[in-house]
Amino acid sequence: MPFVPEGTTLDFYEGHCFTSLVAFQFLNTKVFGFPAYTWRNFDEINLRFYVKRHLSNGREQTGVVFVKEIVPSRFIAWVARTLYKENYIAMDMEHEFTRDQALKLTYRCGTGKLSNQFSAVVSLDGETTNEEGLKPYITEHYWGYSSPNLNTTVEYEVKHPRWPVNQVVDHSIDFDFESLYGTPFKLLSEMQPMSVFYCRGSDITVHLGSRILP
Repeated sequence: MPFVPEGTTLDFYEGHCFTSLVAFQFLNTKVFGFPAYTWRNFDEINLRFYVKRHLSNGREQTGVVFVKEIVPSRFIAWVARTLYKENYIAMDMEHEFTRDQALKLTYRCGTGKLSNQFSAVVSLDGETTNEEGLKPYITEHYWGYSSPNLNTTVEYEVKHPRWPVNQVVDHSIDFDFESLYGTPFKLLSEMQPMSVFYCRGSDITVHLGSRILP
């Protein structure tokens, strides 16, 4: 598999291999404990899938592989590529949030024209922290894996508490997956998502990566 880092294998949930489109905000960002220079608050949109690694003690460790991560600044993209060896790119971005009877969120990105957009209407009732099911499977991965080149795999730890989940009552996705992520992902433009949900975020800590291969 060209996108699966060496030393890991695809992780399946109930026989399905999931790909997730995720949008969120970094707020009050710090690097090595110090406030980030110029860009402390910014958006990110990423496309990801899920893998597992067999450890020497016989256990399995599950994690995330990012196909591409979009941010609004070339400087942010350069820092992330340098520190975590991830495929970050810079692109024009914006978001829009409104809150009334429900929370309405929209994220947009593109080059010049913000032609890629997805939005969600989130119920403010019924926040859950389910112990089992698809939602915790998607949200509770605490390791990231990347491949700076074909012969190297980098692993890094991400720490955060369990995130509560809210139901999305309506959504819209208008993304050109082929132009953003390449021909292998063209089919995503023709598919309906199996699940759409919203998480209330938290502070997170992303540790520096280390090579597990070679």
